[in-house]
Amino acid sequence: MTFRCVMISKQSYLQVAKSQLQITQGQDKFTVALEDIACIIINHYAVSLTVGLLSECAENNIVVISCDKTHLPNGIFHSYLPHSRQNLVLQTQLNLSQPFKKRLWQSVIEQKITNQAASLERIFSLSPNIAKLIHLAQTVLSGDKNNNEAQASRIYFPSIFGHDFIRINKNRLTVVRDDYLDVNGLLNYAYTIIRSLICRSLVGYGILPTLGIFHNNQLNAFNLADDFIEPYRPYIDWYVYTLVGTTQTLELSTEIKAQLIDILNHIVVIDNKFTTLLNSIDIMIKSFISCINENNFQLIKLPSLPPWIERSNMD
Repeated sequence: MTFRCVMISKQSYLQVAKSQLQITQGQDKFTVALEDIACIIINHYAVSLTVGLLSECAENNIVVISCDKTHLPNGIFHSYLPHSRQNLVLQTQLNLSQPFKKRLWQSVIEQKITNQAASLERIFSLSPNIAKLIHLAQTVLSGDKNNNEAQASRIYFPSIFGHDFIRINKNRLTVVRDDYLDVNGLLNYAYTIIRSLICRSLVGYGILPTLGIFHNNQLNAFNLADDFIEPYRPYIDWYVYTLVGTTQTLELSTEIKAQLIDILNHIVVIDNKFTTLLNSIDIMIKSFISCINENNFQLIKLPSLPPWIERSNMD
């Protein structure tokens, strides 16, 4: 089972040697078994890698993520639809009815808002907004017709990060406090990593990530990954809040990025079992395949929050 994310933050040369990722940094050499790697994050412009490595990454369904000059992820290399029954899976996706997709999206948003309520409860157990979020989770309609997701967001983020906190992504220019910009930077970095790993799982199971159940941006190659990241966001928020409270600076340093990437090795709950966040993604996507094969949206398995933040000891 893959469980490692490798971040390259120094001038390096990357190649394959005997089914191992070989990292050369000056006189130093490091190796990691390809079968253990879920993703490689390239966080330095002076990194060279071989086509042979890219080919092996595709063969082993290893995601390669590039970062821009601000060190935020901006690109993803993944396998080219390697599933043996790709055409059958694609036809099943294309034939999904609109009512089915709306009911599945309802389930996703119910779980997202439920997780937001749990996240807020873990951080501020006496907050009166917990009950408001629970009510919104319980009243989501098919397709989230009343946009409970947005209503919950307007309650949730100020309750955790400050009454005037504004949630922004990296592409939106908004004048906010510097510390809020930093928090958004941490959130965006972690969200992007999780999104990339969801995409990896989708492709690995022969699902076309462009075809979303709710997201439908014609310029977005990962609409379905953007659908399925939603229930994970509250855990990331909780994790980032905890990280903010224990760090001296909110700058996206190499150390902070490593801690954000390590969220993949932390415990979440799915199908009433504890497992790593990374493994839960595979469980969720496999359940989605069951949903679309049996035309039953109730078969979806989505993550929920554990009682506390805890890292797996598997490595």
